[in-house]
Amino acid sequence: MAFLNFSLLAGGLLMALPILLHLVMRQRPKQLIFPALRFVQQRREANRRQLQLKHWLLLALRCGAVLLAALALARPSVASALVGAWTAIALLGIALVVAIVVVVVSLLTKRSRAILIGSSATAAILGGIVLWMLVRVSGGGGTGLGDQEAPLAAVVIVDTSPRMQYRHENKTRLEQAQTMGAWLLEQFPADSEVAILDSKPGSGAFAVDRAAAAKSLERLRVAGSQRALVDVISAAIELARQNPRLRKEVYVFTDLTQSAWQAGDTAVLKERLKASPDILLYVIDVGVTKPRNAALGKTQLSAEVLPQRGSMSIETTVQASGLDGDRQIDLLLEEQDPTLPVIRDGQTVLPKQIRRGSQTVQLGSSPQQVRFSLQGLEPGTHQGQIRLIGEDGLALDDVRYFALEVQPSLPVLVVAGPNVVSDLFVQVLKNNPQVRFDCRVIAQAELTSLDLSEYRAICLLDPQPATPEVWEKLVSYVERGGGVAIFLGHNGQPVVSFQEPAARKLLGGKLSLQTRSAGDLYLDPRTFDHPITAAYRQLDTNVPWDRFPIFYHWNLDDLAAETRVVIPFSNGKPALAESQIGRGRALILTTPVTDPQRPRGRTAWNDLLTGEDAWPGFVLVNEMLLYLTGSSEARLNYLTGETAVLRNDPATQPERYQLFTPLDEPQDVLAREGRLTVRFTDNPGAYRLRGQLSGPVVRGFAVNLPADVGDLTRWPDDKLNDLLGADRFHLARNQTEINRAVGADRIGSEFYPLLVLLLVVALAGEQVLANRFYRKDE
Repeated sequence: MAFLNFSLLAGGLLMALPILLHLVMRQRPKQLIFPALRFVQQRREANRRQLQLKHWLLLALRCGAVLLAALALARPSVASALVGAWTAIALLGIALVVAIVVVVVSLLTKRSRAILIGSSATAAILGGIVLWMLVRVSGGGGTGLGDQEAPLAAVVIVDTSPRMQYRHENKTRLEQAQTMGAWLLEQFPADSEVAILDSKPGSGAFAVDRAAAAKSLERLRVAGSQRALVDVISAAIELARQNPRLRKEVYVFTDLTQSAWQAGDTAVLKERLKASPDILLYVIDVGVTKPRNAALGKTQLSAEVLPQRGSMSIETTVQASGLDGDRQIDLLLEEQDPTLPVIRDGQTVLPKQIRRGSQTVQLGSSPQQVRFSLQGLEPGTHQGQIRLIGEDGLALDDVRYFALEVQPSLPVLVVAGPNVVSDLFVQVLKNNPQVRFDCRVIAQAELTSLDLSEYRAICLLDPQPATPEVWEKLVSYVERGGGVAIFLGHNGQPVVSFQEPAARKLLGGKLSLQTRSAGDLYLDPRTFDHPITAAYRQLDTNVPWDRFPIFYHWNLDDLAAETRVVIPFSNGKPALAESQIGRGRALILTTPVTDPQRPRGRTAWNDLLTGEDAWPGFVLVNEMLLYLTGSSEARLNYLTGETAVLRNDPATQPERYQLFTPLDEPQDVLAREGRLTVRFTDNPGAYRLRGQLSGPVVRGFAVNLPADVGDLTRWPDDKLNDLLGADRFHLARNQTEINRAVGADRIGSEFYPLLVLLLVVALAGEQVLANRFYRKDE
């Protein structure tokens, strides 16, 4: 318990005045001469005791009135959560006083021994209970309320998600939060410790003083990569809990949108709120009740890598809230200029944007689908954007960026073993909609004298045993960054050649006996985290692998440590394995893809490409070649906060680049181990890379905000109550409500009205008893 005016408790010393008056004005007995009669003496003794009891009751009422007046002026208060406990203590205290009065009366009037013992026991029990409750409540870790000037530990959270850029009444929600936060800092008592937290990843800390906290608050900016607000609140509660101050408060400035509160570990937040009842939580709503906004949704490209003279489509959606009417959407594409970007006179000069398409949509309550197509693009990296024309509350969601790469034909060498028909295999590669493969088919005998450096990948279709020199040549090609795919089949006899050291290094294991099945064996992908199997991720169990049985396959045993099984057979044996050798990679499929349905003189090994509607096998062959040539890894579109990784071939691409980000100054980036890594992608926009290798080399990628950035749907109060607890936080929307909520918590629930009521009762009782006690007999 705390007191708003603790010094006024000294007024309780005035309780001595009734005692002094009682002693001074005590009536002395008058001596009268009576006959020595026994009954008169007994009556005299009874009157004396009754008079003494009335004196004590009157004295208690007068002392109680003075004490209640002092308590009422001191205005005691407790935390709202402890009102019930203190009320119970007060009621038990009144019962204790009554029990003590009964004990005193019993002693003075010499009542029966049973009443005396019973009342004494009751008083002792009540006294023990009251003392135990006082110790429990006082030592329960509650906040020191009442004194509003006592220093505190405050953690101020400001949501810096992109939605906070919504502009209303010429002020963004972040600016509104900063204005209210600056006012709040001035209200904190002197010597308070303040920490400023935002949505960016990382833990916060308490500032050295309020001025430093105010500077941190002023420097807050919208962050593309962000933590869930629920997780930020959990971190703030833990930070406040570790502070030694008795009073701890957490303030959350948010626009109270649904997307801000749905993510995060709610179980941890609820647990920390429950474990820290002394930390006061305030949610300050700086959002707009009825937002007016139109937003572009997620951008989907039919392909990020496009063959020369190929075409692609770009799709997005338009969603509006509080707006209607027609809006124009433009597709913009940058001109290719190898000399740009560049810094001139301290300014970044970027390529010119050209409008390549435009559509008009009718805004409404349902999302509108928008689709553009692009074709006839020159080889290289292209940066573009889809832009929603017009103004609304949030400008960040009116543009979506994209990047794509147009590749020239990729040279692929197809090496066919004896009696192998490669026509179907080559046709599968030529029909790839993502990359144009320029296939050259040779017999295996020509491989010895051929220069392999000009090919992006080499495919060995059902090869026969080769000399150690050929295996060494293939290993050297892979070590320099090339890709080799080996499709083993019936020509692999005798197997001794495939067990040569160089061959085993290329295969990633020891090739041993063949396995034969009755048609109940098939490819059985178990995971979809590899780039080759990622194409089946969306289909998963819907891929009918069992319709394309495997009748024969080679066994690949004693796998090397760096060999990975990408796809096993249904019997668990390796079907597709990958070996990393130097800067390149080799893929081994232990069953062929070139067998016709009815080969002459033997049985077909499988129906992977010859079965009815054999699209899974076609996809497998394409994905293998895309992976070997690096085309499947050419991801050019990312979300804010993700790490961008681009493949960098030292033979055709420079090692050092200058990175131009949407906002920051250019910085140098180095490629390592054939990879170019950019970790800082907090800002949406086009990221451009410019290097030199016998001429300028321009590359790049695009970064977008999450698709829900334009979702300004409000988070209902009932869901907020379920998350935080209806009695665990205060919701405020302006300074007046903040003052009211904070004042109620710091002062607590006062007993002033109850004490005044008791004072009136005590004065009334004193008046009644005094009138009866001093009334003159007629």
